[in-house]
Amino acid sequence: MRKCSIGAIFCVLLLILCGCEDGNEPDTLGYVVAIGFDKPENGKEGYDITLQFANPAKISGGSGEDGGKGGKDSIENITVTAPGIYSAVNVANHIISKKFTLSHTKLLVFSDEISKEGLEKFFETVGRSSDIRPNTYIAVSKCKAKDFLESVNPETEVNPVRYYTMIFENENSEFIPKNLAQDFYFHSTSDERDSVMPLCSVSGNENKDGYAETGYQYQLENDIAGEIPTGKKETQVMGMAVFERDKKIAEMGEIETEIYNMIIGEYKNSYVAYYFSKVPEDPITIIQQSEKKPKIQVDTSTDAPKISIELYVEGDFCSSSPRISVEDSIDLFTDEVSAELKKEVEKFLKKTADLGTDIAGFGSYAKRNFSTLEQFKAYNWREKYKNAEFDVKIDFSVRRTGLVVRSEEH
Repeated sequence: MRKCSIGAIFCVLLLILCGCEDGNEPDTLGYVVAIGFDKPENGKEGYDITLQFANPAKISGGSGEDGGKGGKDSIENITVTAPGIYSAVNVANHIISKKFTLSHTKLLVFSDEISKEGLEKFFETVGRSSDIRPNTYIAVSKCKAKDFLESVNPETEVNPVRYYTMIFENENSEFIPKNLAQDFYFHSTSDERDSVMPLCSVSGNENKDGYAETGYQYQLENDIAGEIPTGKKETQVMGMAVFERDKKIAEMGEIETEIYNMIIGEYKNSYVAYYFSKVPEDPITIIQQSEKKPKIQVDTSTDAPKISIELYVEGDFCSSSPRISVEDSIDLFTDEVSAELKKEVEKFLKKTADLGTDIAGFGSYAKRNFSTLEQFKAYNWREKYKNAEFDVKIDFSVRRTGLVVRSEEH
């Protein structure tokens, strides 16, 4: 009898431990997938915070004719004025018949105006949050963050989270920087490195006249998001915002962003058009890649740090010229490509030094030259970087040209 009593008590305890007192049914939750931050109009206090949340019935498995439709119908937006993220969630909970959760948030979008004022208060909240994940994507919007989120139309993806993943984490998207909330949080308080964010906007109708004069990405504009005419209103993500600490101080276009990815070792591959002196009217296109991390060294023995960087780049021909066989002048072509790429990298690095912002993270290499953290801080890397001297070397080669050459010889 006693054994039965003990067994009964044990079963009751198991039921208590397995209880879901704080649990929520899935259909009672509003899954926030993106959050936008704008300055409120009419001089109001706080921020206009847009919560973009998924509509599960339109994503997949919903009953009725519209189940699994996706696209624009898979997301909804609500904008409230509040002093912070969680205050906005609290207000939205009383407007929409859902309990909003931030555990599925994939994107934080800040308006240009807010990013220039500083983002410290927002990332202090993100750093403390147990809901927002460290690998959340971040971006600066050239238009209102609300307008950007309301223009998002994931036509090719049923799941809106998948849509943002394909935009911000695509290995073939070299025209945007790879940066996450955790990176910005650490870099904005670091003495070693400054941070960047992708630029996003809604497409405009104006187009620039003429092409870029650079031999790298020949005849391609150095655009940012919103500058590419598409004939309709749609979202664009391209280029990057440059920060000093937590404040935006400059912008860089698609070509500069591609160079940035090379320097920090995040470059995978892209199609690149080069100027070739033998056929100046025909850009020569290669699929370019970097399988080896850059070699970087920093000399801090003087007040003008000397930074040497060697990039390892290779590529395959995608298009040539009908006028000549580039393979017959392969040495001249590789020399010119190396020179053009070297010039573009040097121009990019000088621009960062003039801005006084080390977004490439050379400070982490400089730090190795000091025995203690106090010695590194005393060197004042951020100030010294403005006087930095750069030595750039390019190791470039074209692969697999043999078959083309042999076919012409026989």
